[in-house]
Amino acid sequence: MLRNEEIDQLTGLPNLYSFRKEAQKLMENRSNRDREFVIIYFDVQNFKNYNARYGFEAGDRFLQNMAKHINKIFPELMVARFSDDHFVALAYFDSIESRIDDLGRRIMSYNPDSGVELHAGIYQIEPDDYDISSACDKARIACNSIKKNYDSIFRYYDRELGTQLDLDHYIIHHIDEAVANGYIHVYYQPVVRVITGRVCGFEALARWIDPEHGFLMPGAFIPILEDAHKIYKLDAYIVRQVCRDIREYMDQGLKPHPVSINISRTDFHQKDMYRVVNDAVGKCNIPKSLIHIEVTESALGDSQDTLKGTIDKFRRGGYQVWMDDFGSGYSSLNLLKDYEFDVLKFDMKFLQNFGSNPKETAIWENVINMAEEIGIQTLAEGVETLEAWDFLKRVGCEKAQGYFFGRPMTKEECIDYLDEVTERKDDRNLLEKDEEAYDHNRKIIELKKEEEEEGEEERIGSIDDELFMAESPVYLTLAARGFVSLLEYNSYSQFQKHSFFIVANLTKDKLMRLHLSSKRKILDKSYHQEESYQKMIDEIVENTVIKDEQENVADFFGKERLILAYHSGITSDDLEFHRIVDVKMAPRWTHTIYQIMEDNGELIAYFLSFDIDEYKRSKDLVRQMAERDSLTGLYNRHTAVPLIRNRLYRHQNGKSAMIMADIDDFRVINDKYGNFAGDEVLRRISARLDDIFGRDGIVCHLDQDEFLVFVENVEPDNLKKRIDVLCESTYEVSYHSEKITFTISAGYVIHPDQGRGYHDLFRKADQAMSRAKQAGKGLGLQFEEQ
Repeated sequence: MLRNEEIDQLTGLPNLYSFRKEAQKLMENRSNRDREFVIIYFDVQNFKNYNARYGFEAGDRFLQNMAKHINKIFPELMVARFSDDHFVALAYFDSIESRIDDLGRRIMSYNPDSGVELHAGIYQIEPDDYDISSACDKARIACNSIKKNYDSIFRYYDRELGTQLDLDHYIIHHIDEAVANGYIHVYYQPVVRVITGRVCGFEALARWIDPEHGFLMPGAFIPILEDAHKIYKLDAYIVRQVCRDIREYMDQGLKPHPVSINISRTDFHQKDMYRVVNDAVGKCNIPKSLIHIEVTESALGDSQDTLKGTIDKFRRGGYQVWMDDFGSGYSSLNLLKDYEFDVLKFDMKFLQNFGSNPKETAIWENVINMAEEIGIQTLAEGVETLEAWDFLKRVGCEKAQGYFFGRPMTKEECIDYLDEVTERKDDRNLLEKDEEAYDHNRKIIELKKEEEEEGEEERIGSIDDELFMAESPVYLTLAARGFVSLLEYNSYSQFQKHSFFIVANLTKDKLMRLHLSSKRKILDKSYHQEESYQKMIDEIVENTVIKDEQENVADFFGKERLILAYHSGITSDDLEFHRIVDVKMAPRWTHTIYQIMEDNGELIAYFLSFDIDEYKRSKDLVRQMAERDSLTGLYNRHTAVPLIRNRLYRHQNGKSAMIMADIDDFRVINDKYGNFAGDEVLRRISARLDDIFGRDGIVCHLDQDEFLVFVENVEPDNLKKRIDVLCESTYEVSYHSEKITFTISAGYVIHPDQGRGYHDLFRKADQAMSRAKQAGKGLGLQFEEQ
C-alpha cells in the first residue's frame, strides 16, 4: 500500500517520489529471464492552450482520463504522474509502439479540435542499468527531442541523443577556450549582383573546428550559446576577426569587398554591440562601409526600444543594417514601418514553387517592388539553381547568395575563388567544342547504322554516348569539379594549386612536363623539363616522405619497376602516403595515381598527386565519433563490448581482468555543484583511468559515473597495485571557485580463474564494486564467492 504522500491527488497514480522508489526495486530485482524493460515518458503537446481554452476543470478531467488509459494500456509494472501533463510508465517492451499509438488515438478522441497531441520518449533498459532516475531522464530527453515534430509521436533514446546532450554541455563550457585558442573560424560566402553575377560582398559565418569534436556547423552551437546567453562571446570574436581579415587583405594591396555580420538578438541586451563593432573597425583602421550588420526578423520583436535605438545608432554611425529572414514572421511589413533598413534578405525556401505557383511569384514580385520604392535593396539567399537565378532576374531582385554562386569558404579559399572568377573563360568556347565532339560522334553513328544488325542499336548508342563524354571538355570539367568537391576542396583552382602533375619519358629517363603545386618546386628545390626523372624522384622521396614509408614510395615511383610493370600488363596503379609539405607542419596524406602509355616505342608515364588530408581527417572523425564517448574521449559501450567479447573469444594463455569502477557519491556532486561540474569530474577520472590502464587495456565509459576496464596478460599482484593506485587516491577538481574532492571505488574479477563469458565477468565485477562501496568507498576489491 502506498502512503498518502506517495499518491498524486488528482489522478490517484503514484507520484514521482513513489515511482522512483518502487520502480528502482523492480529494476534491481529483475532477473535475466525477465522480459525486456522500458521506460516511457509521456508529454501532451499544447496542453497549456487546452487549459486556456477550456478551463482548468476541463484540463483536470483530461488528465484523469489520460491516467486511466495509460494504466489500462500499460498495466504490467508501474505507471506514475510526475507533474502537470507528464506521465511515466515502467513496462515490458512487448508491442510497445502499437500500444503508444493506441494511447495517442484515445487522447486525440477526447476532443479532436483541441489541438493536443501525445508525444512519448522510450528508453530500453540495458541488462546492466540499475539507476531508475537516469533511465527516466533519457526517456524524457527522447520525448523532448520531438516537441516540434508532428510526423511521429514517439522516439527511442539513442546514441545520437546522448551525444547531442554531451555536446551541448561541452559547447557551453568551452566557448571561451575556443575563442582564445582559435578554434572558431570565420568562413565567407559570396554575395553577387543578380544582373551581372559579379561578386559584390560576403557574409561572415562561424565554424567551430574543435580538437575533440571536429568540424561543428553553426546549427550545432549557435542555438546552444543563445539559450545559455553566451552568444555575445562568439559574435564579438567574429566582428574582430572579420575586421582583421579585411585589414590584412587591404595590406596586400587588394580591394576588399563589404562583409555582413550576423548579430544575435541576445547580444543587444548583454553588450553595447555598436561599441564592439566600432572599436574593432577603428582598431583595424578600415572603412565603416565595409561592415554591414544583419539582424534577424525574429529579434525585432524583443525589447523594441533597446533594439531600435541600437539599429538607429549603427545607421547614424555609417553602417548598413540588414533585416535577415524577412518574411519568416507575422509582422514583416509593420517592421518596415517602425525600423530603417538598407537591405531586406529573404530565403529562397519561401519561393520553392516559383515556377508553378503564380500567386507566390506575384507576392514576392510586389514585395521587391515595394522595397525598391521605399529605398531598400533586396537579397535572396539559398540560391542553388540556374532557374532560381533566372527567376530573380525577372522579378528585379538586386543581390543573391547561395551554393550556386559559391559555398562558405576560408579567407585563403576566398582569394582562390576570386582568382578563379576573374580568370574564368567564356563558356562558349567549351560549348563550341562540345558541339564539334557531338557532330563527330553523330557522323560515327551514321556510318555504323549502315552496317549494324537488328538489336544492336541500343548497344551502339551506349558506346557513342561514352565516346561523346570522353571527348567532351564540359563533361571532363564537370567530372573534375565533382571529384575535387568530394575531396573537400573549395574550388577546382584550389585543387590545381595543391596538386602535382608530372609527365615523364621512362625510356629516356627525362621529365617532359611538370606542375609542382602553385610553385615549380618542392620545399626549397626547383625542377625543370629535360632533367632526370629518377633523380627527381629520389630527392623528393628522401626529403618529403616520412622515413617509415620511403622504401615503399621509392619502389612505387621507381623507373625500372614502372617499366617492368608495364611489360607485365600493369599500366596504372595508385598509392597513398604521408608527405612533408612544410618542415614546421605535420605530414599530410597524399594520393598518387599514374597511367603509362606507349608513344613511338617509348614509355610515357603520367602522374597526378593530390592532397587528401582533409578527406582522411573527415573519415577518421566520423569513425572516432562512432567509437568514442564525446564527453570523456574513452570508448563507448557500443564499441567496447564487442572488443572485449572478441578478446575473450580469442583468449588462449595468461590471465585477464575485468574491472568495474564508479565515482563515489557522484549524485551528491551533481546536486551540489551542478551537472557541468559533474562533467569536469568525469573528464578528470577518465584521464586517470586511461593513464593507468589505457596502454594495455580497453577503457570504456559505460554511463553516468560508471566505467568498465578490460586488461589482458596481467599479473594479479601488479593488477592489484594499479587498482590500489586508482582507488586509494583522493582526487580534486577546481570548478569556478570551488574545490571538488572525490574518490573512486572499483571491483574486479580474474579471467579465466573466476569467470568465463562477458556477462558472467561483468556481473561479478559489479558485485565486487558494490561490496567495495559498502565497505567504506575508496576501495578496490576482487570478486569473492559468497
